[in-house]
Amino acid sequence: MLWLFILTIGLTVMSVWGSFVSLLKRTRVPGSLISVYKLIMLFLVYMTLITAFGSLYLVFLMVDVPVLQQGSKALMGSAIEQIESVLYFSAVTLLSVGYGDITPVGVGRWIAIIEALIGYLMPAAFFVTTIIEYKKHPSEL
Repeated sequence: MLWLFILTIGLTVMSVWGSFVSLLKRTRVPGSLISVYKLIMLFLVYMTLITAFGSLYLVFLMVDVPVLQQGSKALMGSAIEQIESVLYFSAVTLLSVGYGDITPVGVGRWIAIIEALIGYLMPAAFFVTTIIEYKKHPSEL
């Protein structure tokens, strides 16, 4: 089980890094300030991050490390229900919604903090790169 845990952490770090690199690439289509390609890329980056962090939470749950709780009880249910719950929690955390029905505990709090921070930085990175590209080539608009 330790190899699965290490593999998941490694894949999560690689997918987060790759997502940021692909988002920050200069991909402006001439004639538009924000291209459809860039918006699709932003959506795919969000989906990758939700899946990566959801997988991380799931691996912790599989090795019996409590990272999430529903109400005052540990997150329980079948494998499908747990997958649904971790993806839901990951999306709610990354998008800064935070309903409070599922809460992180223990090391899950630190993972959620990192995920929320990335969720705050993503739109900023998207708009900053768009503005920088526009400032460099304003005549192409």
